[in-house]
Amino acid sequence: MSEVICPECGRATELVAVRRAAEEFCGHCDFPLFWAPSNVPVTTPGANADATLRRLPGAGGRNRVGSLICPECGELAPMSATHCQRCSADLNPPPPPEPVVVVEAPAPVAVLEPEPVIEPEPETMPWWWWAMLTVALVAVAVIIVLVIVD
Repeated sequence: MSEVICPECGRATELVAVRRAAEEFCGHCDFPLFWAPSNVPVTTPGANADATLRRLPGAGGRNRVGSLICPECGELAPMSATHCQRCSADLNPPPPPEPVVVVEAPAPVAVLEPEPVIEPEPETMPWWWWAMLTVALVAVAVIIVLVIVD
């Protein structure tokens, strides 16, 4: 174990090896101690070793660098995997098909024929009006004749 002094706050922390893990951040100011100059040996992790776990800045917890997240169950999987080890779901599912939009044809518009314009027949005077007019004129003529003759 070696002691690493935080360059930000000056707090001393004991580290076995620098693995760039969550434990290697300063407990007081959260500075990444693996950036601090020290004589602590750096590990060279294997592909699936715990040393490949990293703490992402600003994120809580640890996450495997370069991993896929299963869309079904959330299990982390290596980048080379095609199916989830937990639920066997496809890690790179094809995008959902675009919804088929059915456009209905507009209803045919009925062409309305314009109604024929029926012109009203000119009003003519009924026959009885002519008869009354004739009787009235004859009566006036008789009265005039009677008045002149007397």
